[in-house]
Amino acid sequence: MRRYYFTHNRLNFVNEDRLAIVLVFFIGCMVRLLPELFAYPNPIGYDVVNYYIPITTNYSTHWPQISSEFPLYVSILHAVHVITGINAYLVVVGSAIAIFGFFTISIFLIARRMLKIDIKFALFIAVFVIFQMAVLRTTWDLHRDVLAISMMFCVFVLINKGSEGRRISELDWKSVLLAMIMCALVVTTARIVGSLFVISLIIYSAINRTKFAILCAIIAFSFFATELYISYYISDIRVLGSLTGNNSQADLLFYNPKSLMYLFIVVDGLLIPMGVLGFKKMPNSTLLKIPLLTSGIASFSWLILPSESLVADRWIILLGILLSIFAAYGLYDLFLKLKIRAMNHIPTLPNYVVRQLPVTLFAVVLGVFIMMGISYEVVSDAPSPYTLWYGLAQTYVGHFVPSSMQFNSVQASDTNKLTSTISWINKNTPEKSIILGEKHWRGFMEMYLRDHRTFYFSENLTLLKYKLVRQQPSVPMYFIHYTSKISRTTNIYSNDLFSVDRIN
Repeated sequence: MRRYYFTHNRLNFVNEDRLAIVLVFFIGCMVRLLPELFAYPNPIGYDVVNYYIPITTNYSTHWPQISSEFPLYVSILHAVHVITGINAYLVVVGSAIAIFGFFTISIFLIARRMLKIDIKFALFIAVFVIFQMAVLRTTWDLHRDVLAISMMFCVFVLINKGSEGRRISELDWKSVLLAMIMCALVVTTARIVGSLFVISLIIYSAINRTKFAILCAIIAFSFFATELYISYYISDIRVLGSLTGNNSQADLLFYNPKSLMYLFIVVDGLLIPMGVLGFKKMPNSTLLKIPLLTSGIASFSWLILPSESLVADRWIILLGILLSIFAAYGLYDLFLKLKIRAMNHIPTLPNYVVRQLPVTLFAVVLGVFIMMGISYEVVSDAPSPYTLWYGLAQTYVGHFVPSSMQFNSVQASDTNKLTSTISWINKNTPEKSIILGEKHWRGFMEMYLRDHRTFYFSENLTLLKYKLVRQQPSVPMYFIHYTSKISRTTNIYSNDLFSVDRIN
């Protein structure tokens, strides 16, 4: 009877976890679907229109460029596109939504399996994390980073599960195999996340010295080193730049200490108080503390290195994702303390009132972050009053973090004006014309320009124009720009936002 009772309880535990996992996956998908619904039928995300959709559509054309950029994720997108016949936009968006659901599951598993928290508080931690700005900004267009982070967290859960076993033979072979596969996938999906993962596993293996952790570190390091070798030496070294582009001179202007400090305050500032508490109190968290501290150090690399050398903005956002887990646990620990103190020190109030005080505080804090997260997702061209804290320093952080998720290369609501301008170009300019414009529109131009028209972009469009006119004087040339910009050429088309000039 005792054996049956134990088995019955364990089955209930497993079934409850499975139901909770389905629930958090659904919640994650709905949170990620929300901004897409508000923007539909226009895409959101800078890399979505300038990288993911063009490459998914014209994979073979871009292979020389993407071969040096960890091409696993876009290769999967292209394969899905070809096999299913679904258009590239839906493939990219659908994958981003599903990946975010997976990310939510990974947070839940960390809370449930690593931190040993009961289901309702594990749900709280998952919901709290997915509404943080660092997370929403990452899922906005860094889809493969979200996938890599999700798998990294799952590997951490598996390693923590096997940390008691000193020998591989004592472990569940399915867990070992799954961890090995995920280790390889993490480091071949995203470069920055992969480097953080490798560093974390190496440090943890040196501290913990379990066979499982050492094996994962060896697998991760081997695949990461191989991927780097292929990316830098085997791929076509004649390619001068990638589709996403290297940092331009204009980009580098934003890599200054003031902007990066504002970014750190906006993205991570609200999380620091509770994050410190969580850091002190969180059990079984060495595997999370190592990447947190590593990201924190890299976030301030600009103090001793050139600001852009380690892309400090990306590390600041990564830090925010990790810090949000610690902040959520800090809130959970604070809730437990407040509940105990309320019961002990307010004897004159009814028990149900005493019990509701910590719950109310808990709900208010979560509600504020959910409100800010939803406003960040759906409010187009969001000013400070709508995004609250997030909009306070947009002048300094706008280059790293969009003011709203309702944005791609332009405001999502203005996308139709850009595509209609391109449509006008297709109908009213000669075939094989040359079109000049800003680099931020290159994805739209690739997707919608027809009849062998070519789009050129440069940081110095005036110099580029003179070079092209001298090199190809007989080719018709046109300049697309914002209507508000003054042009000395002949204007032949305008709408509320964009104008087209003929270059004589």
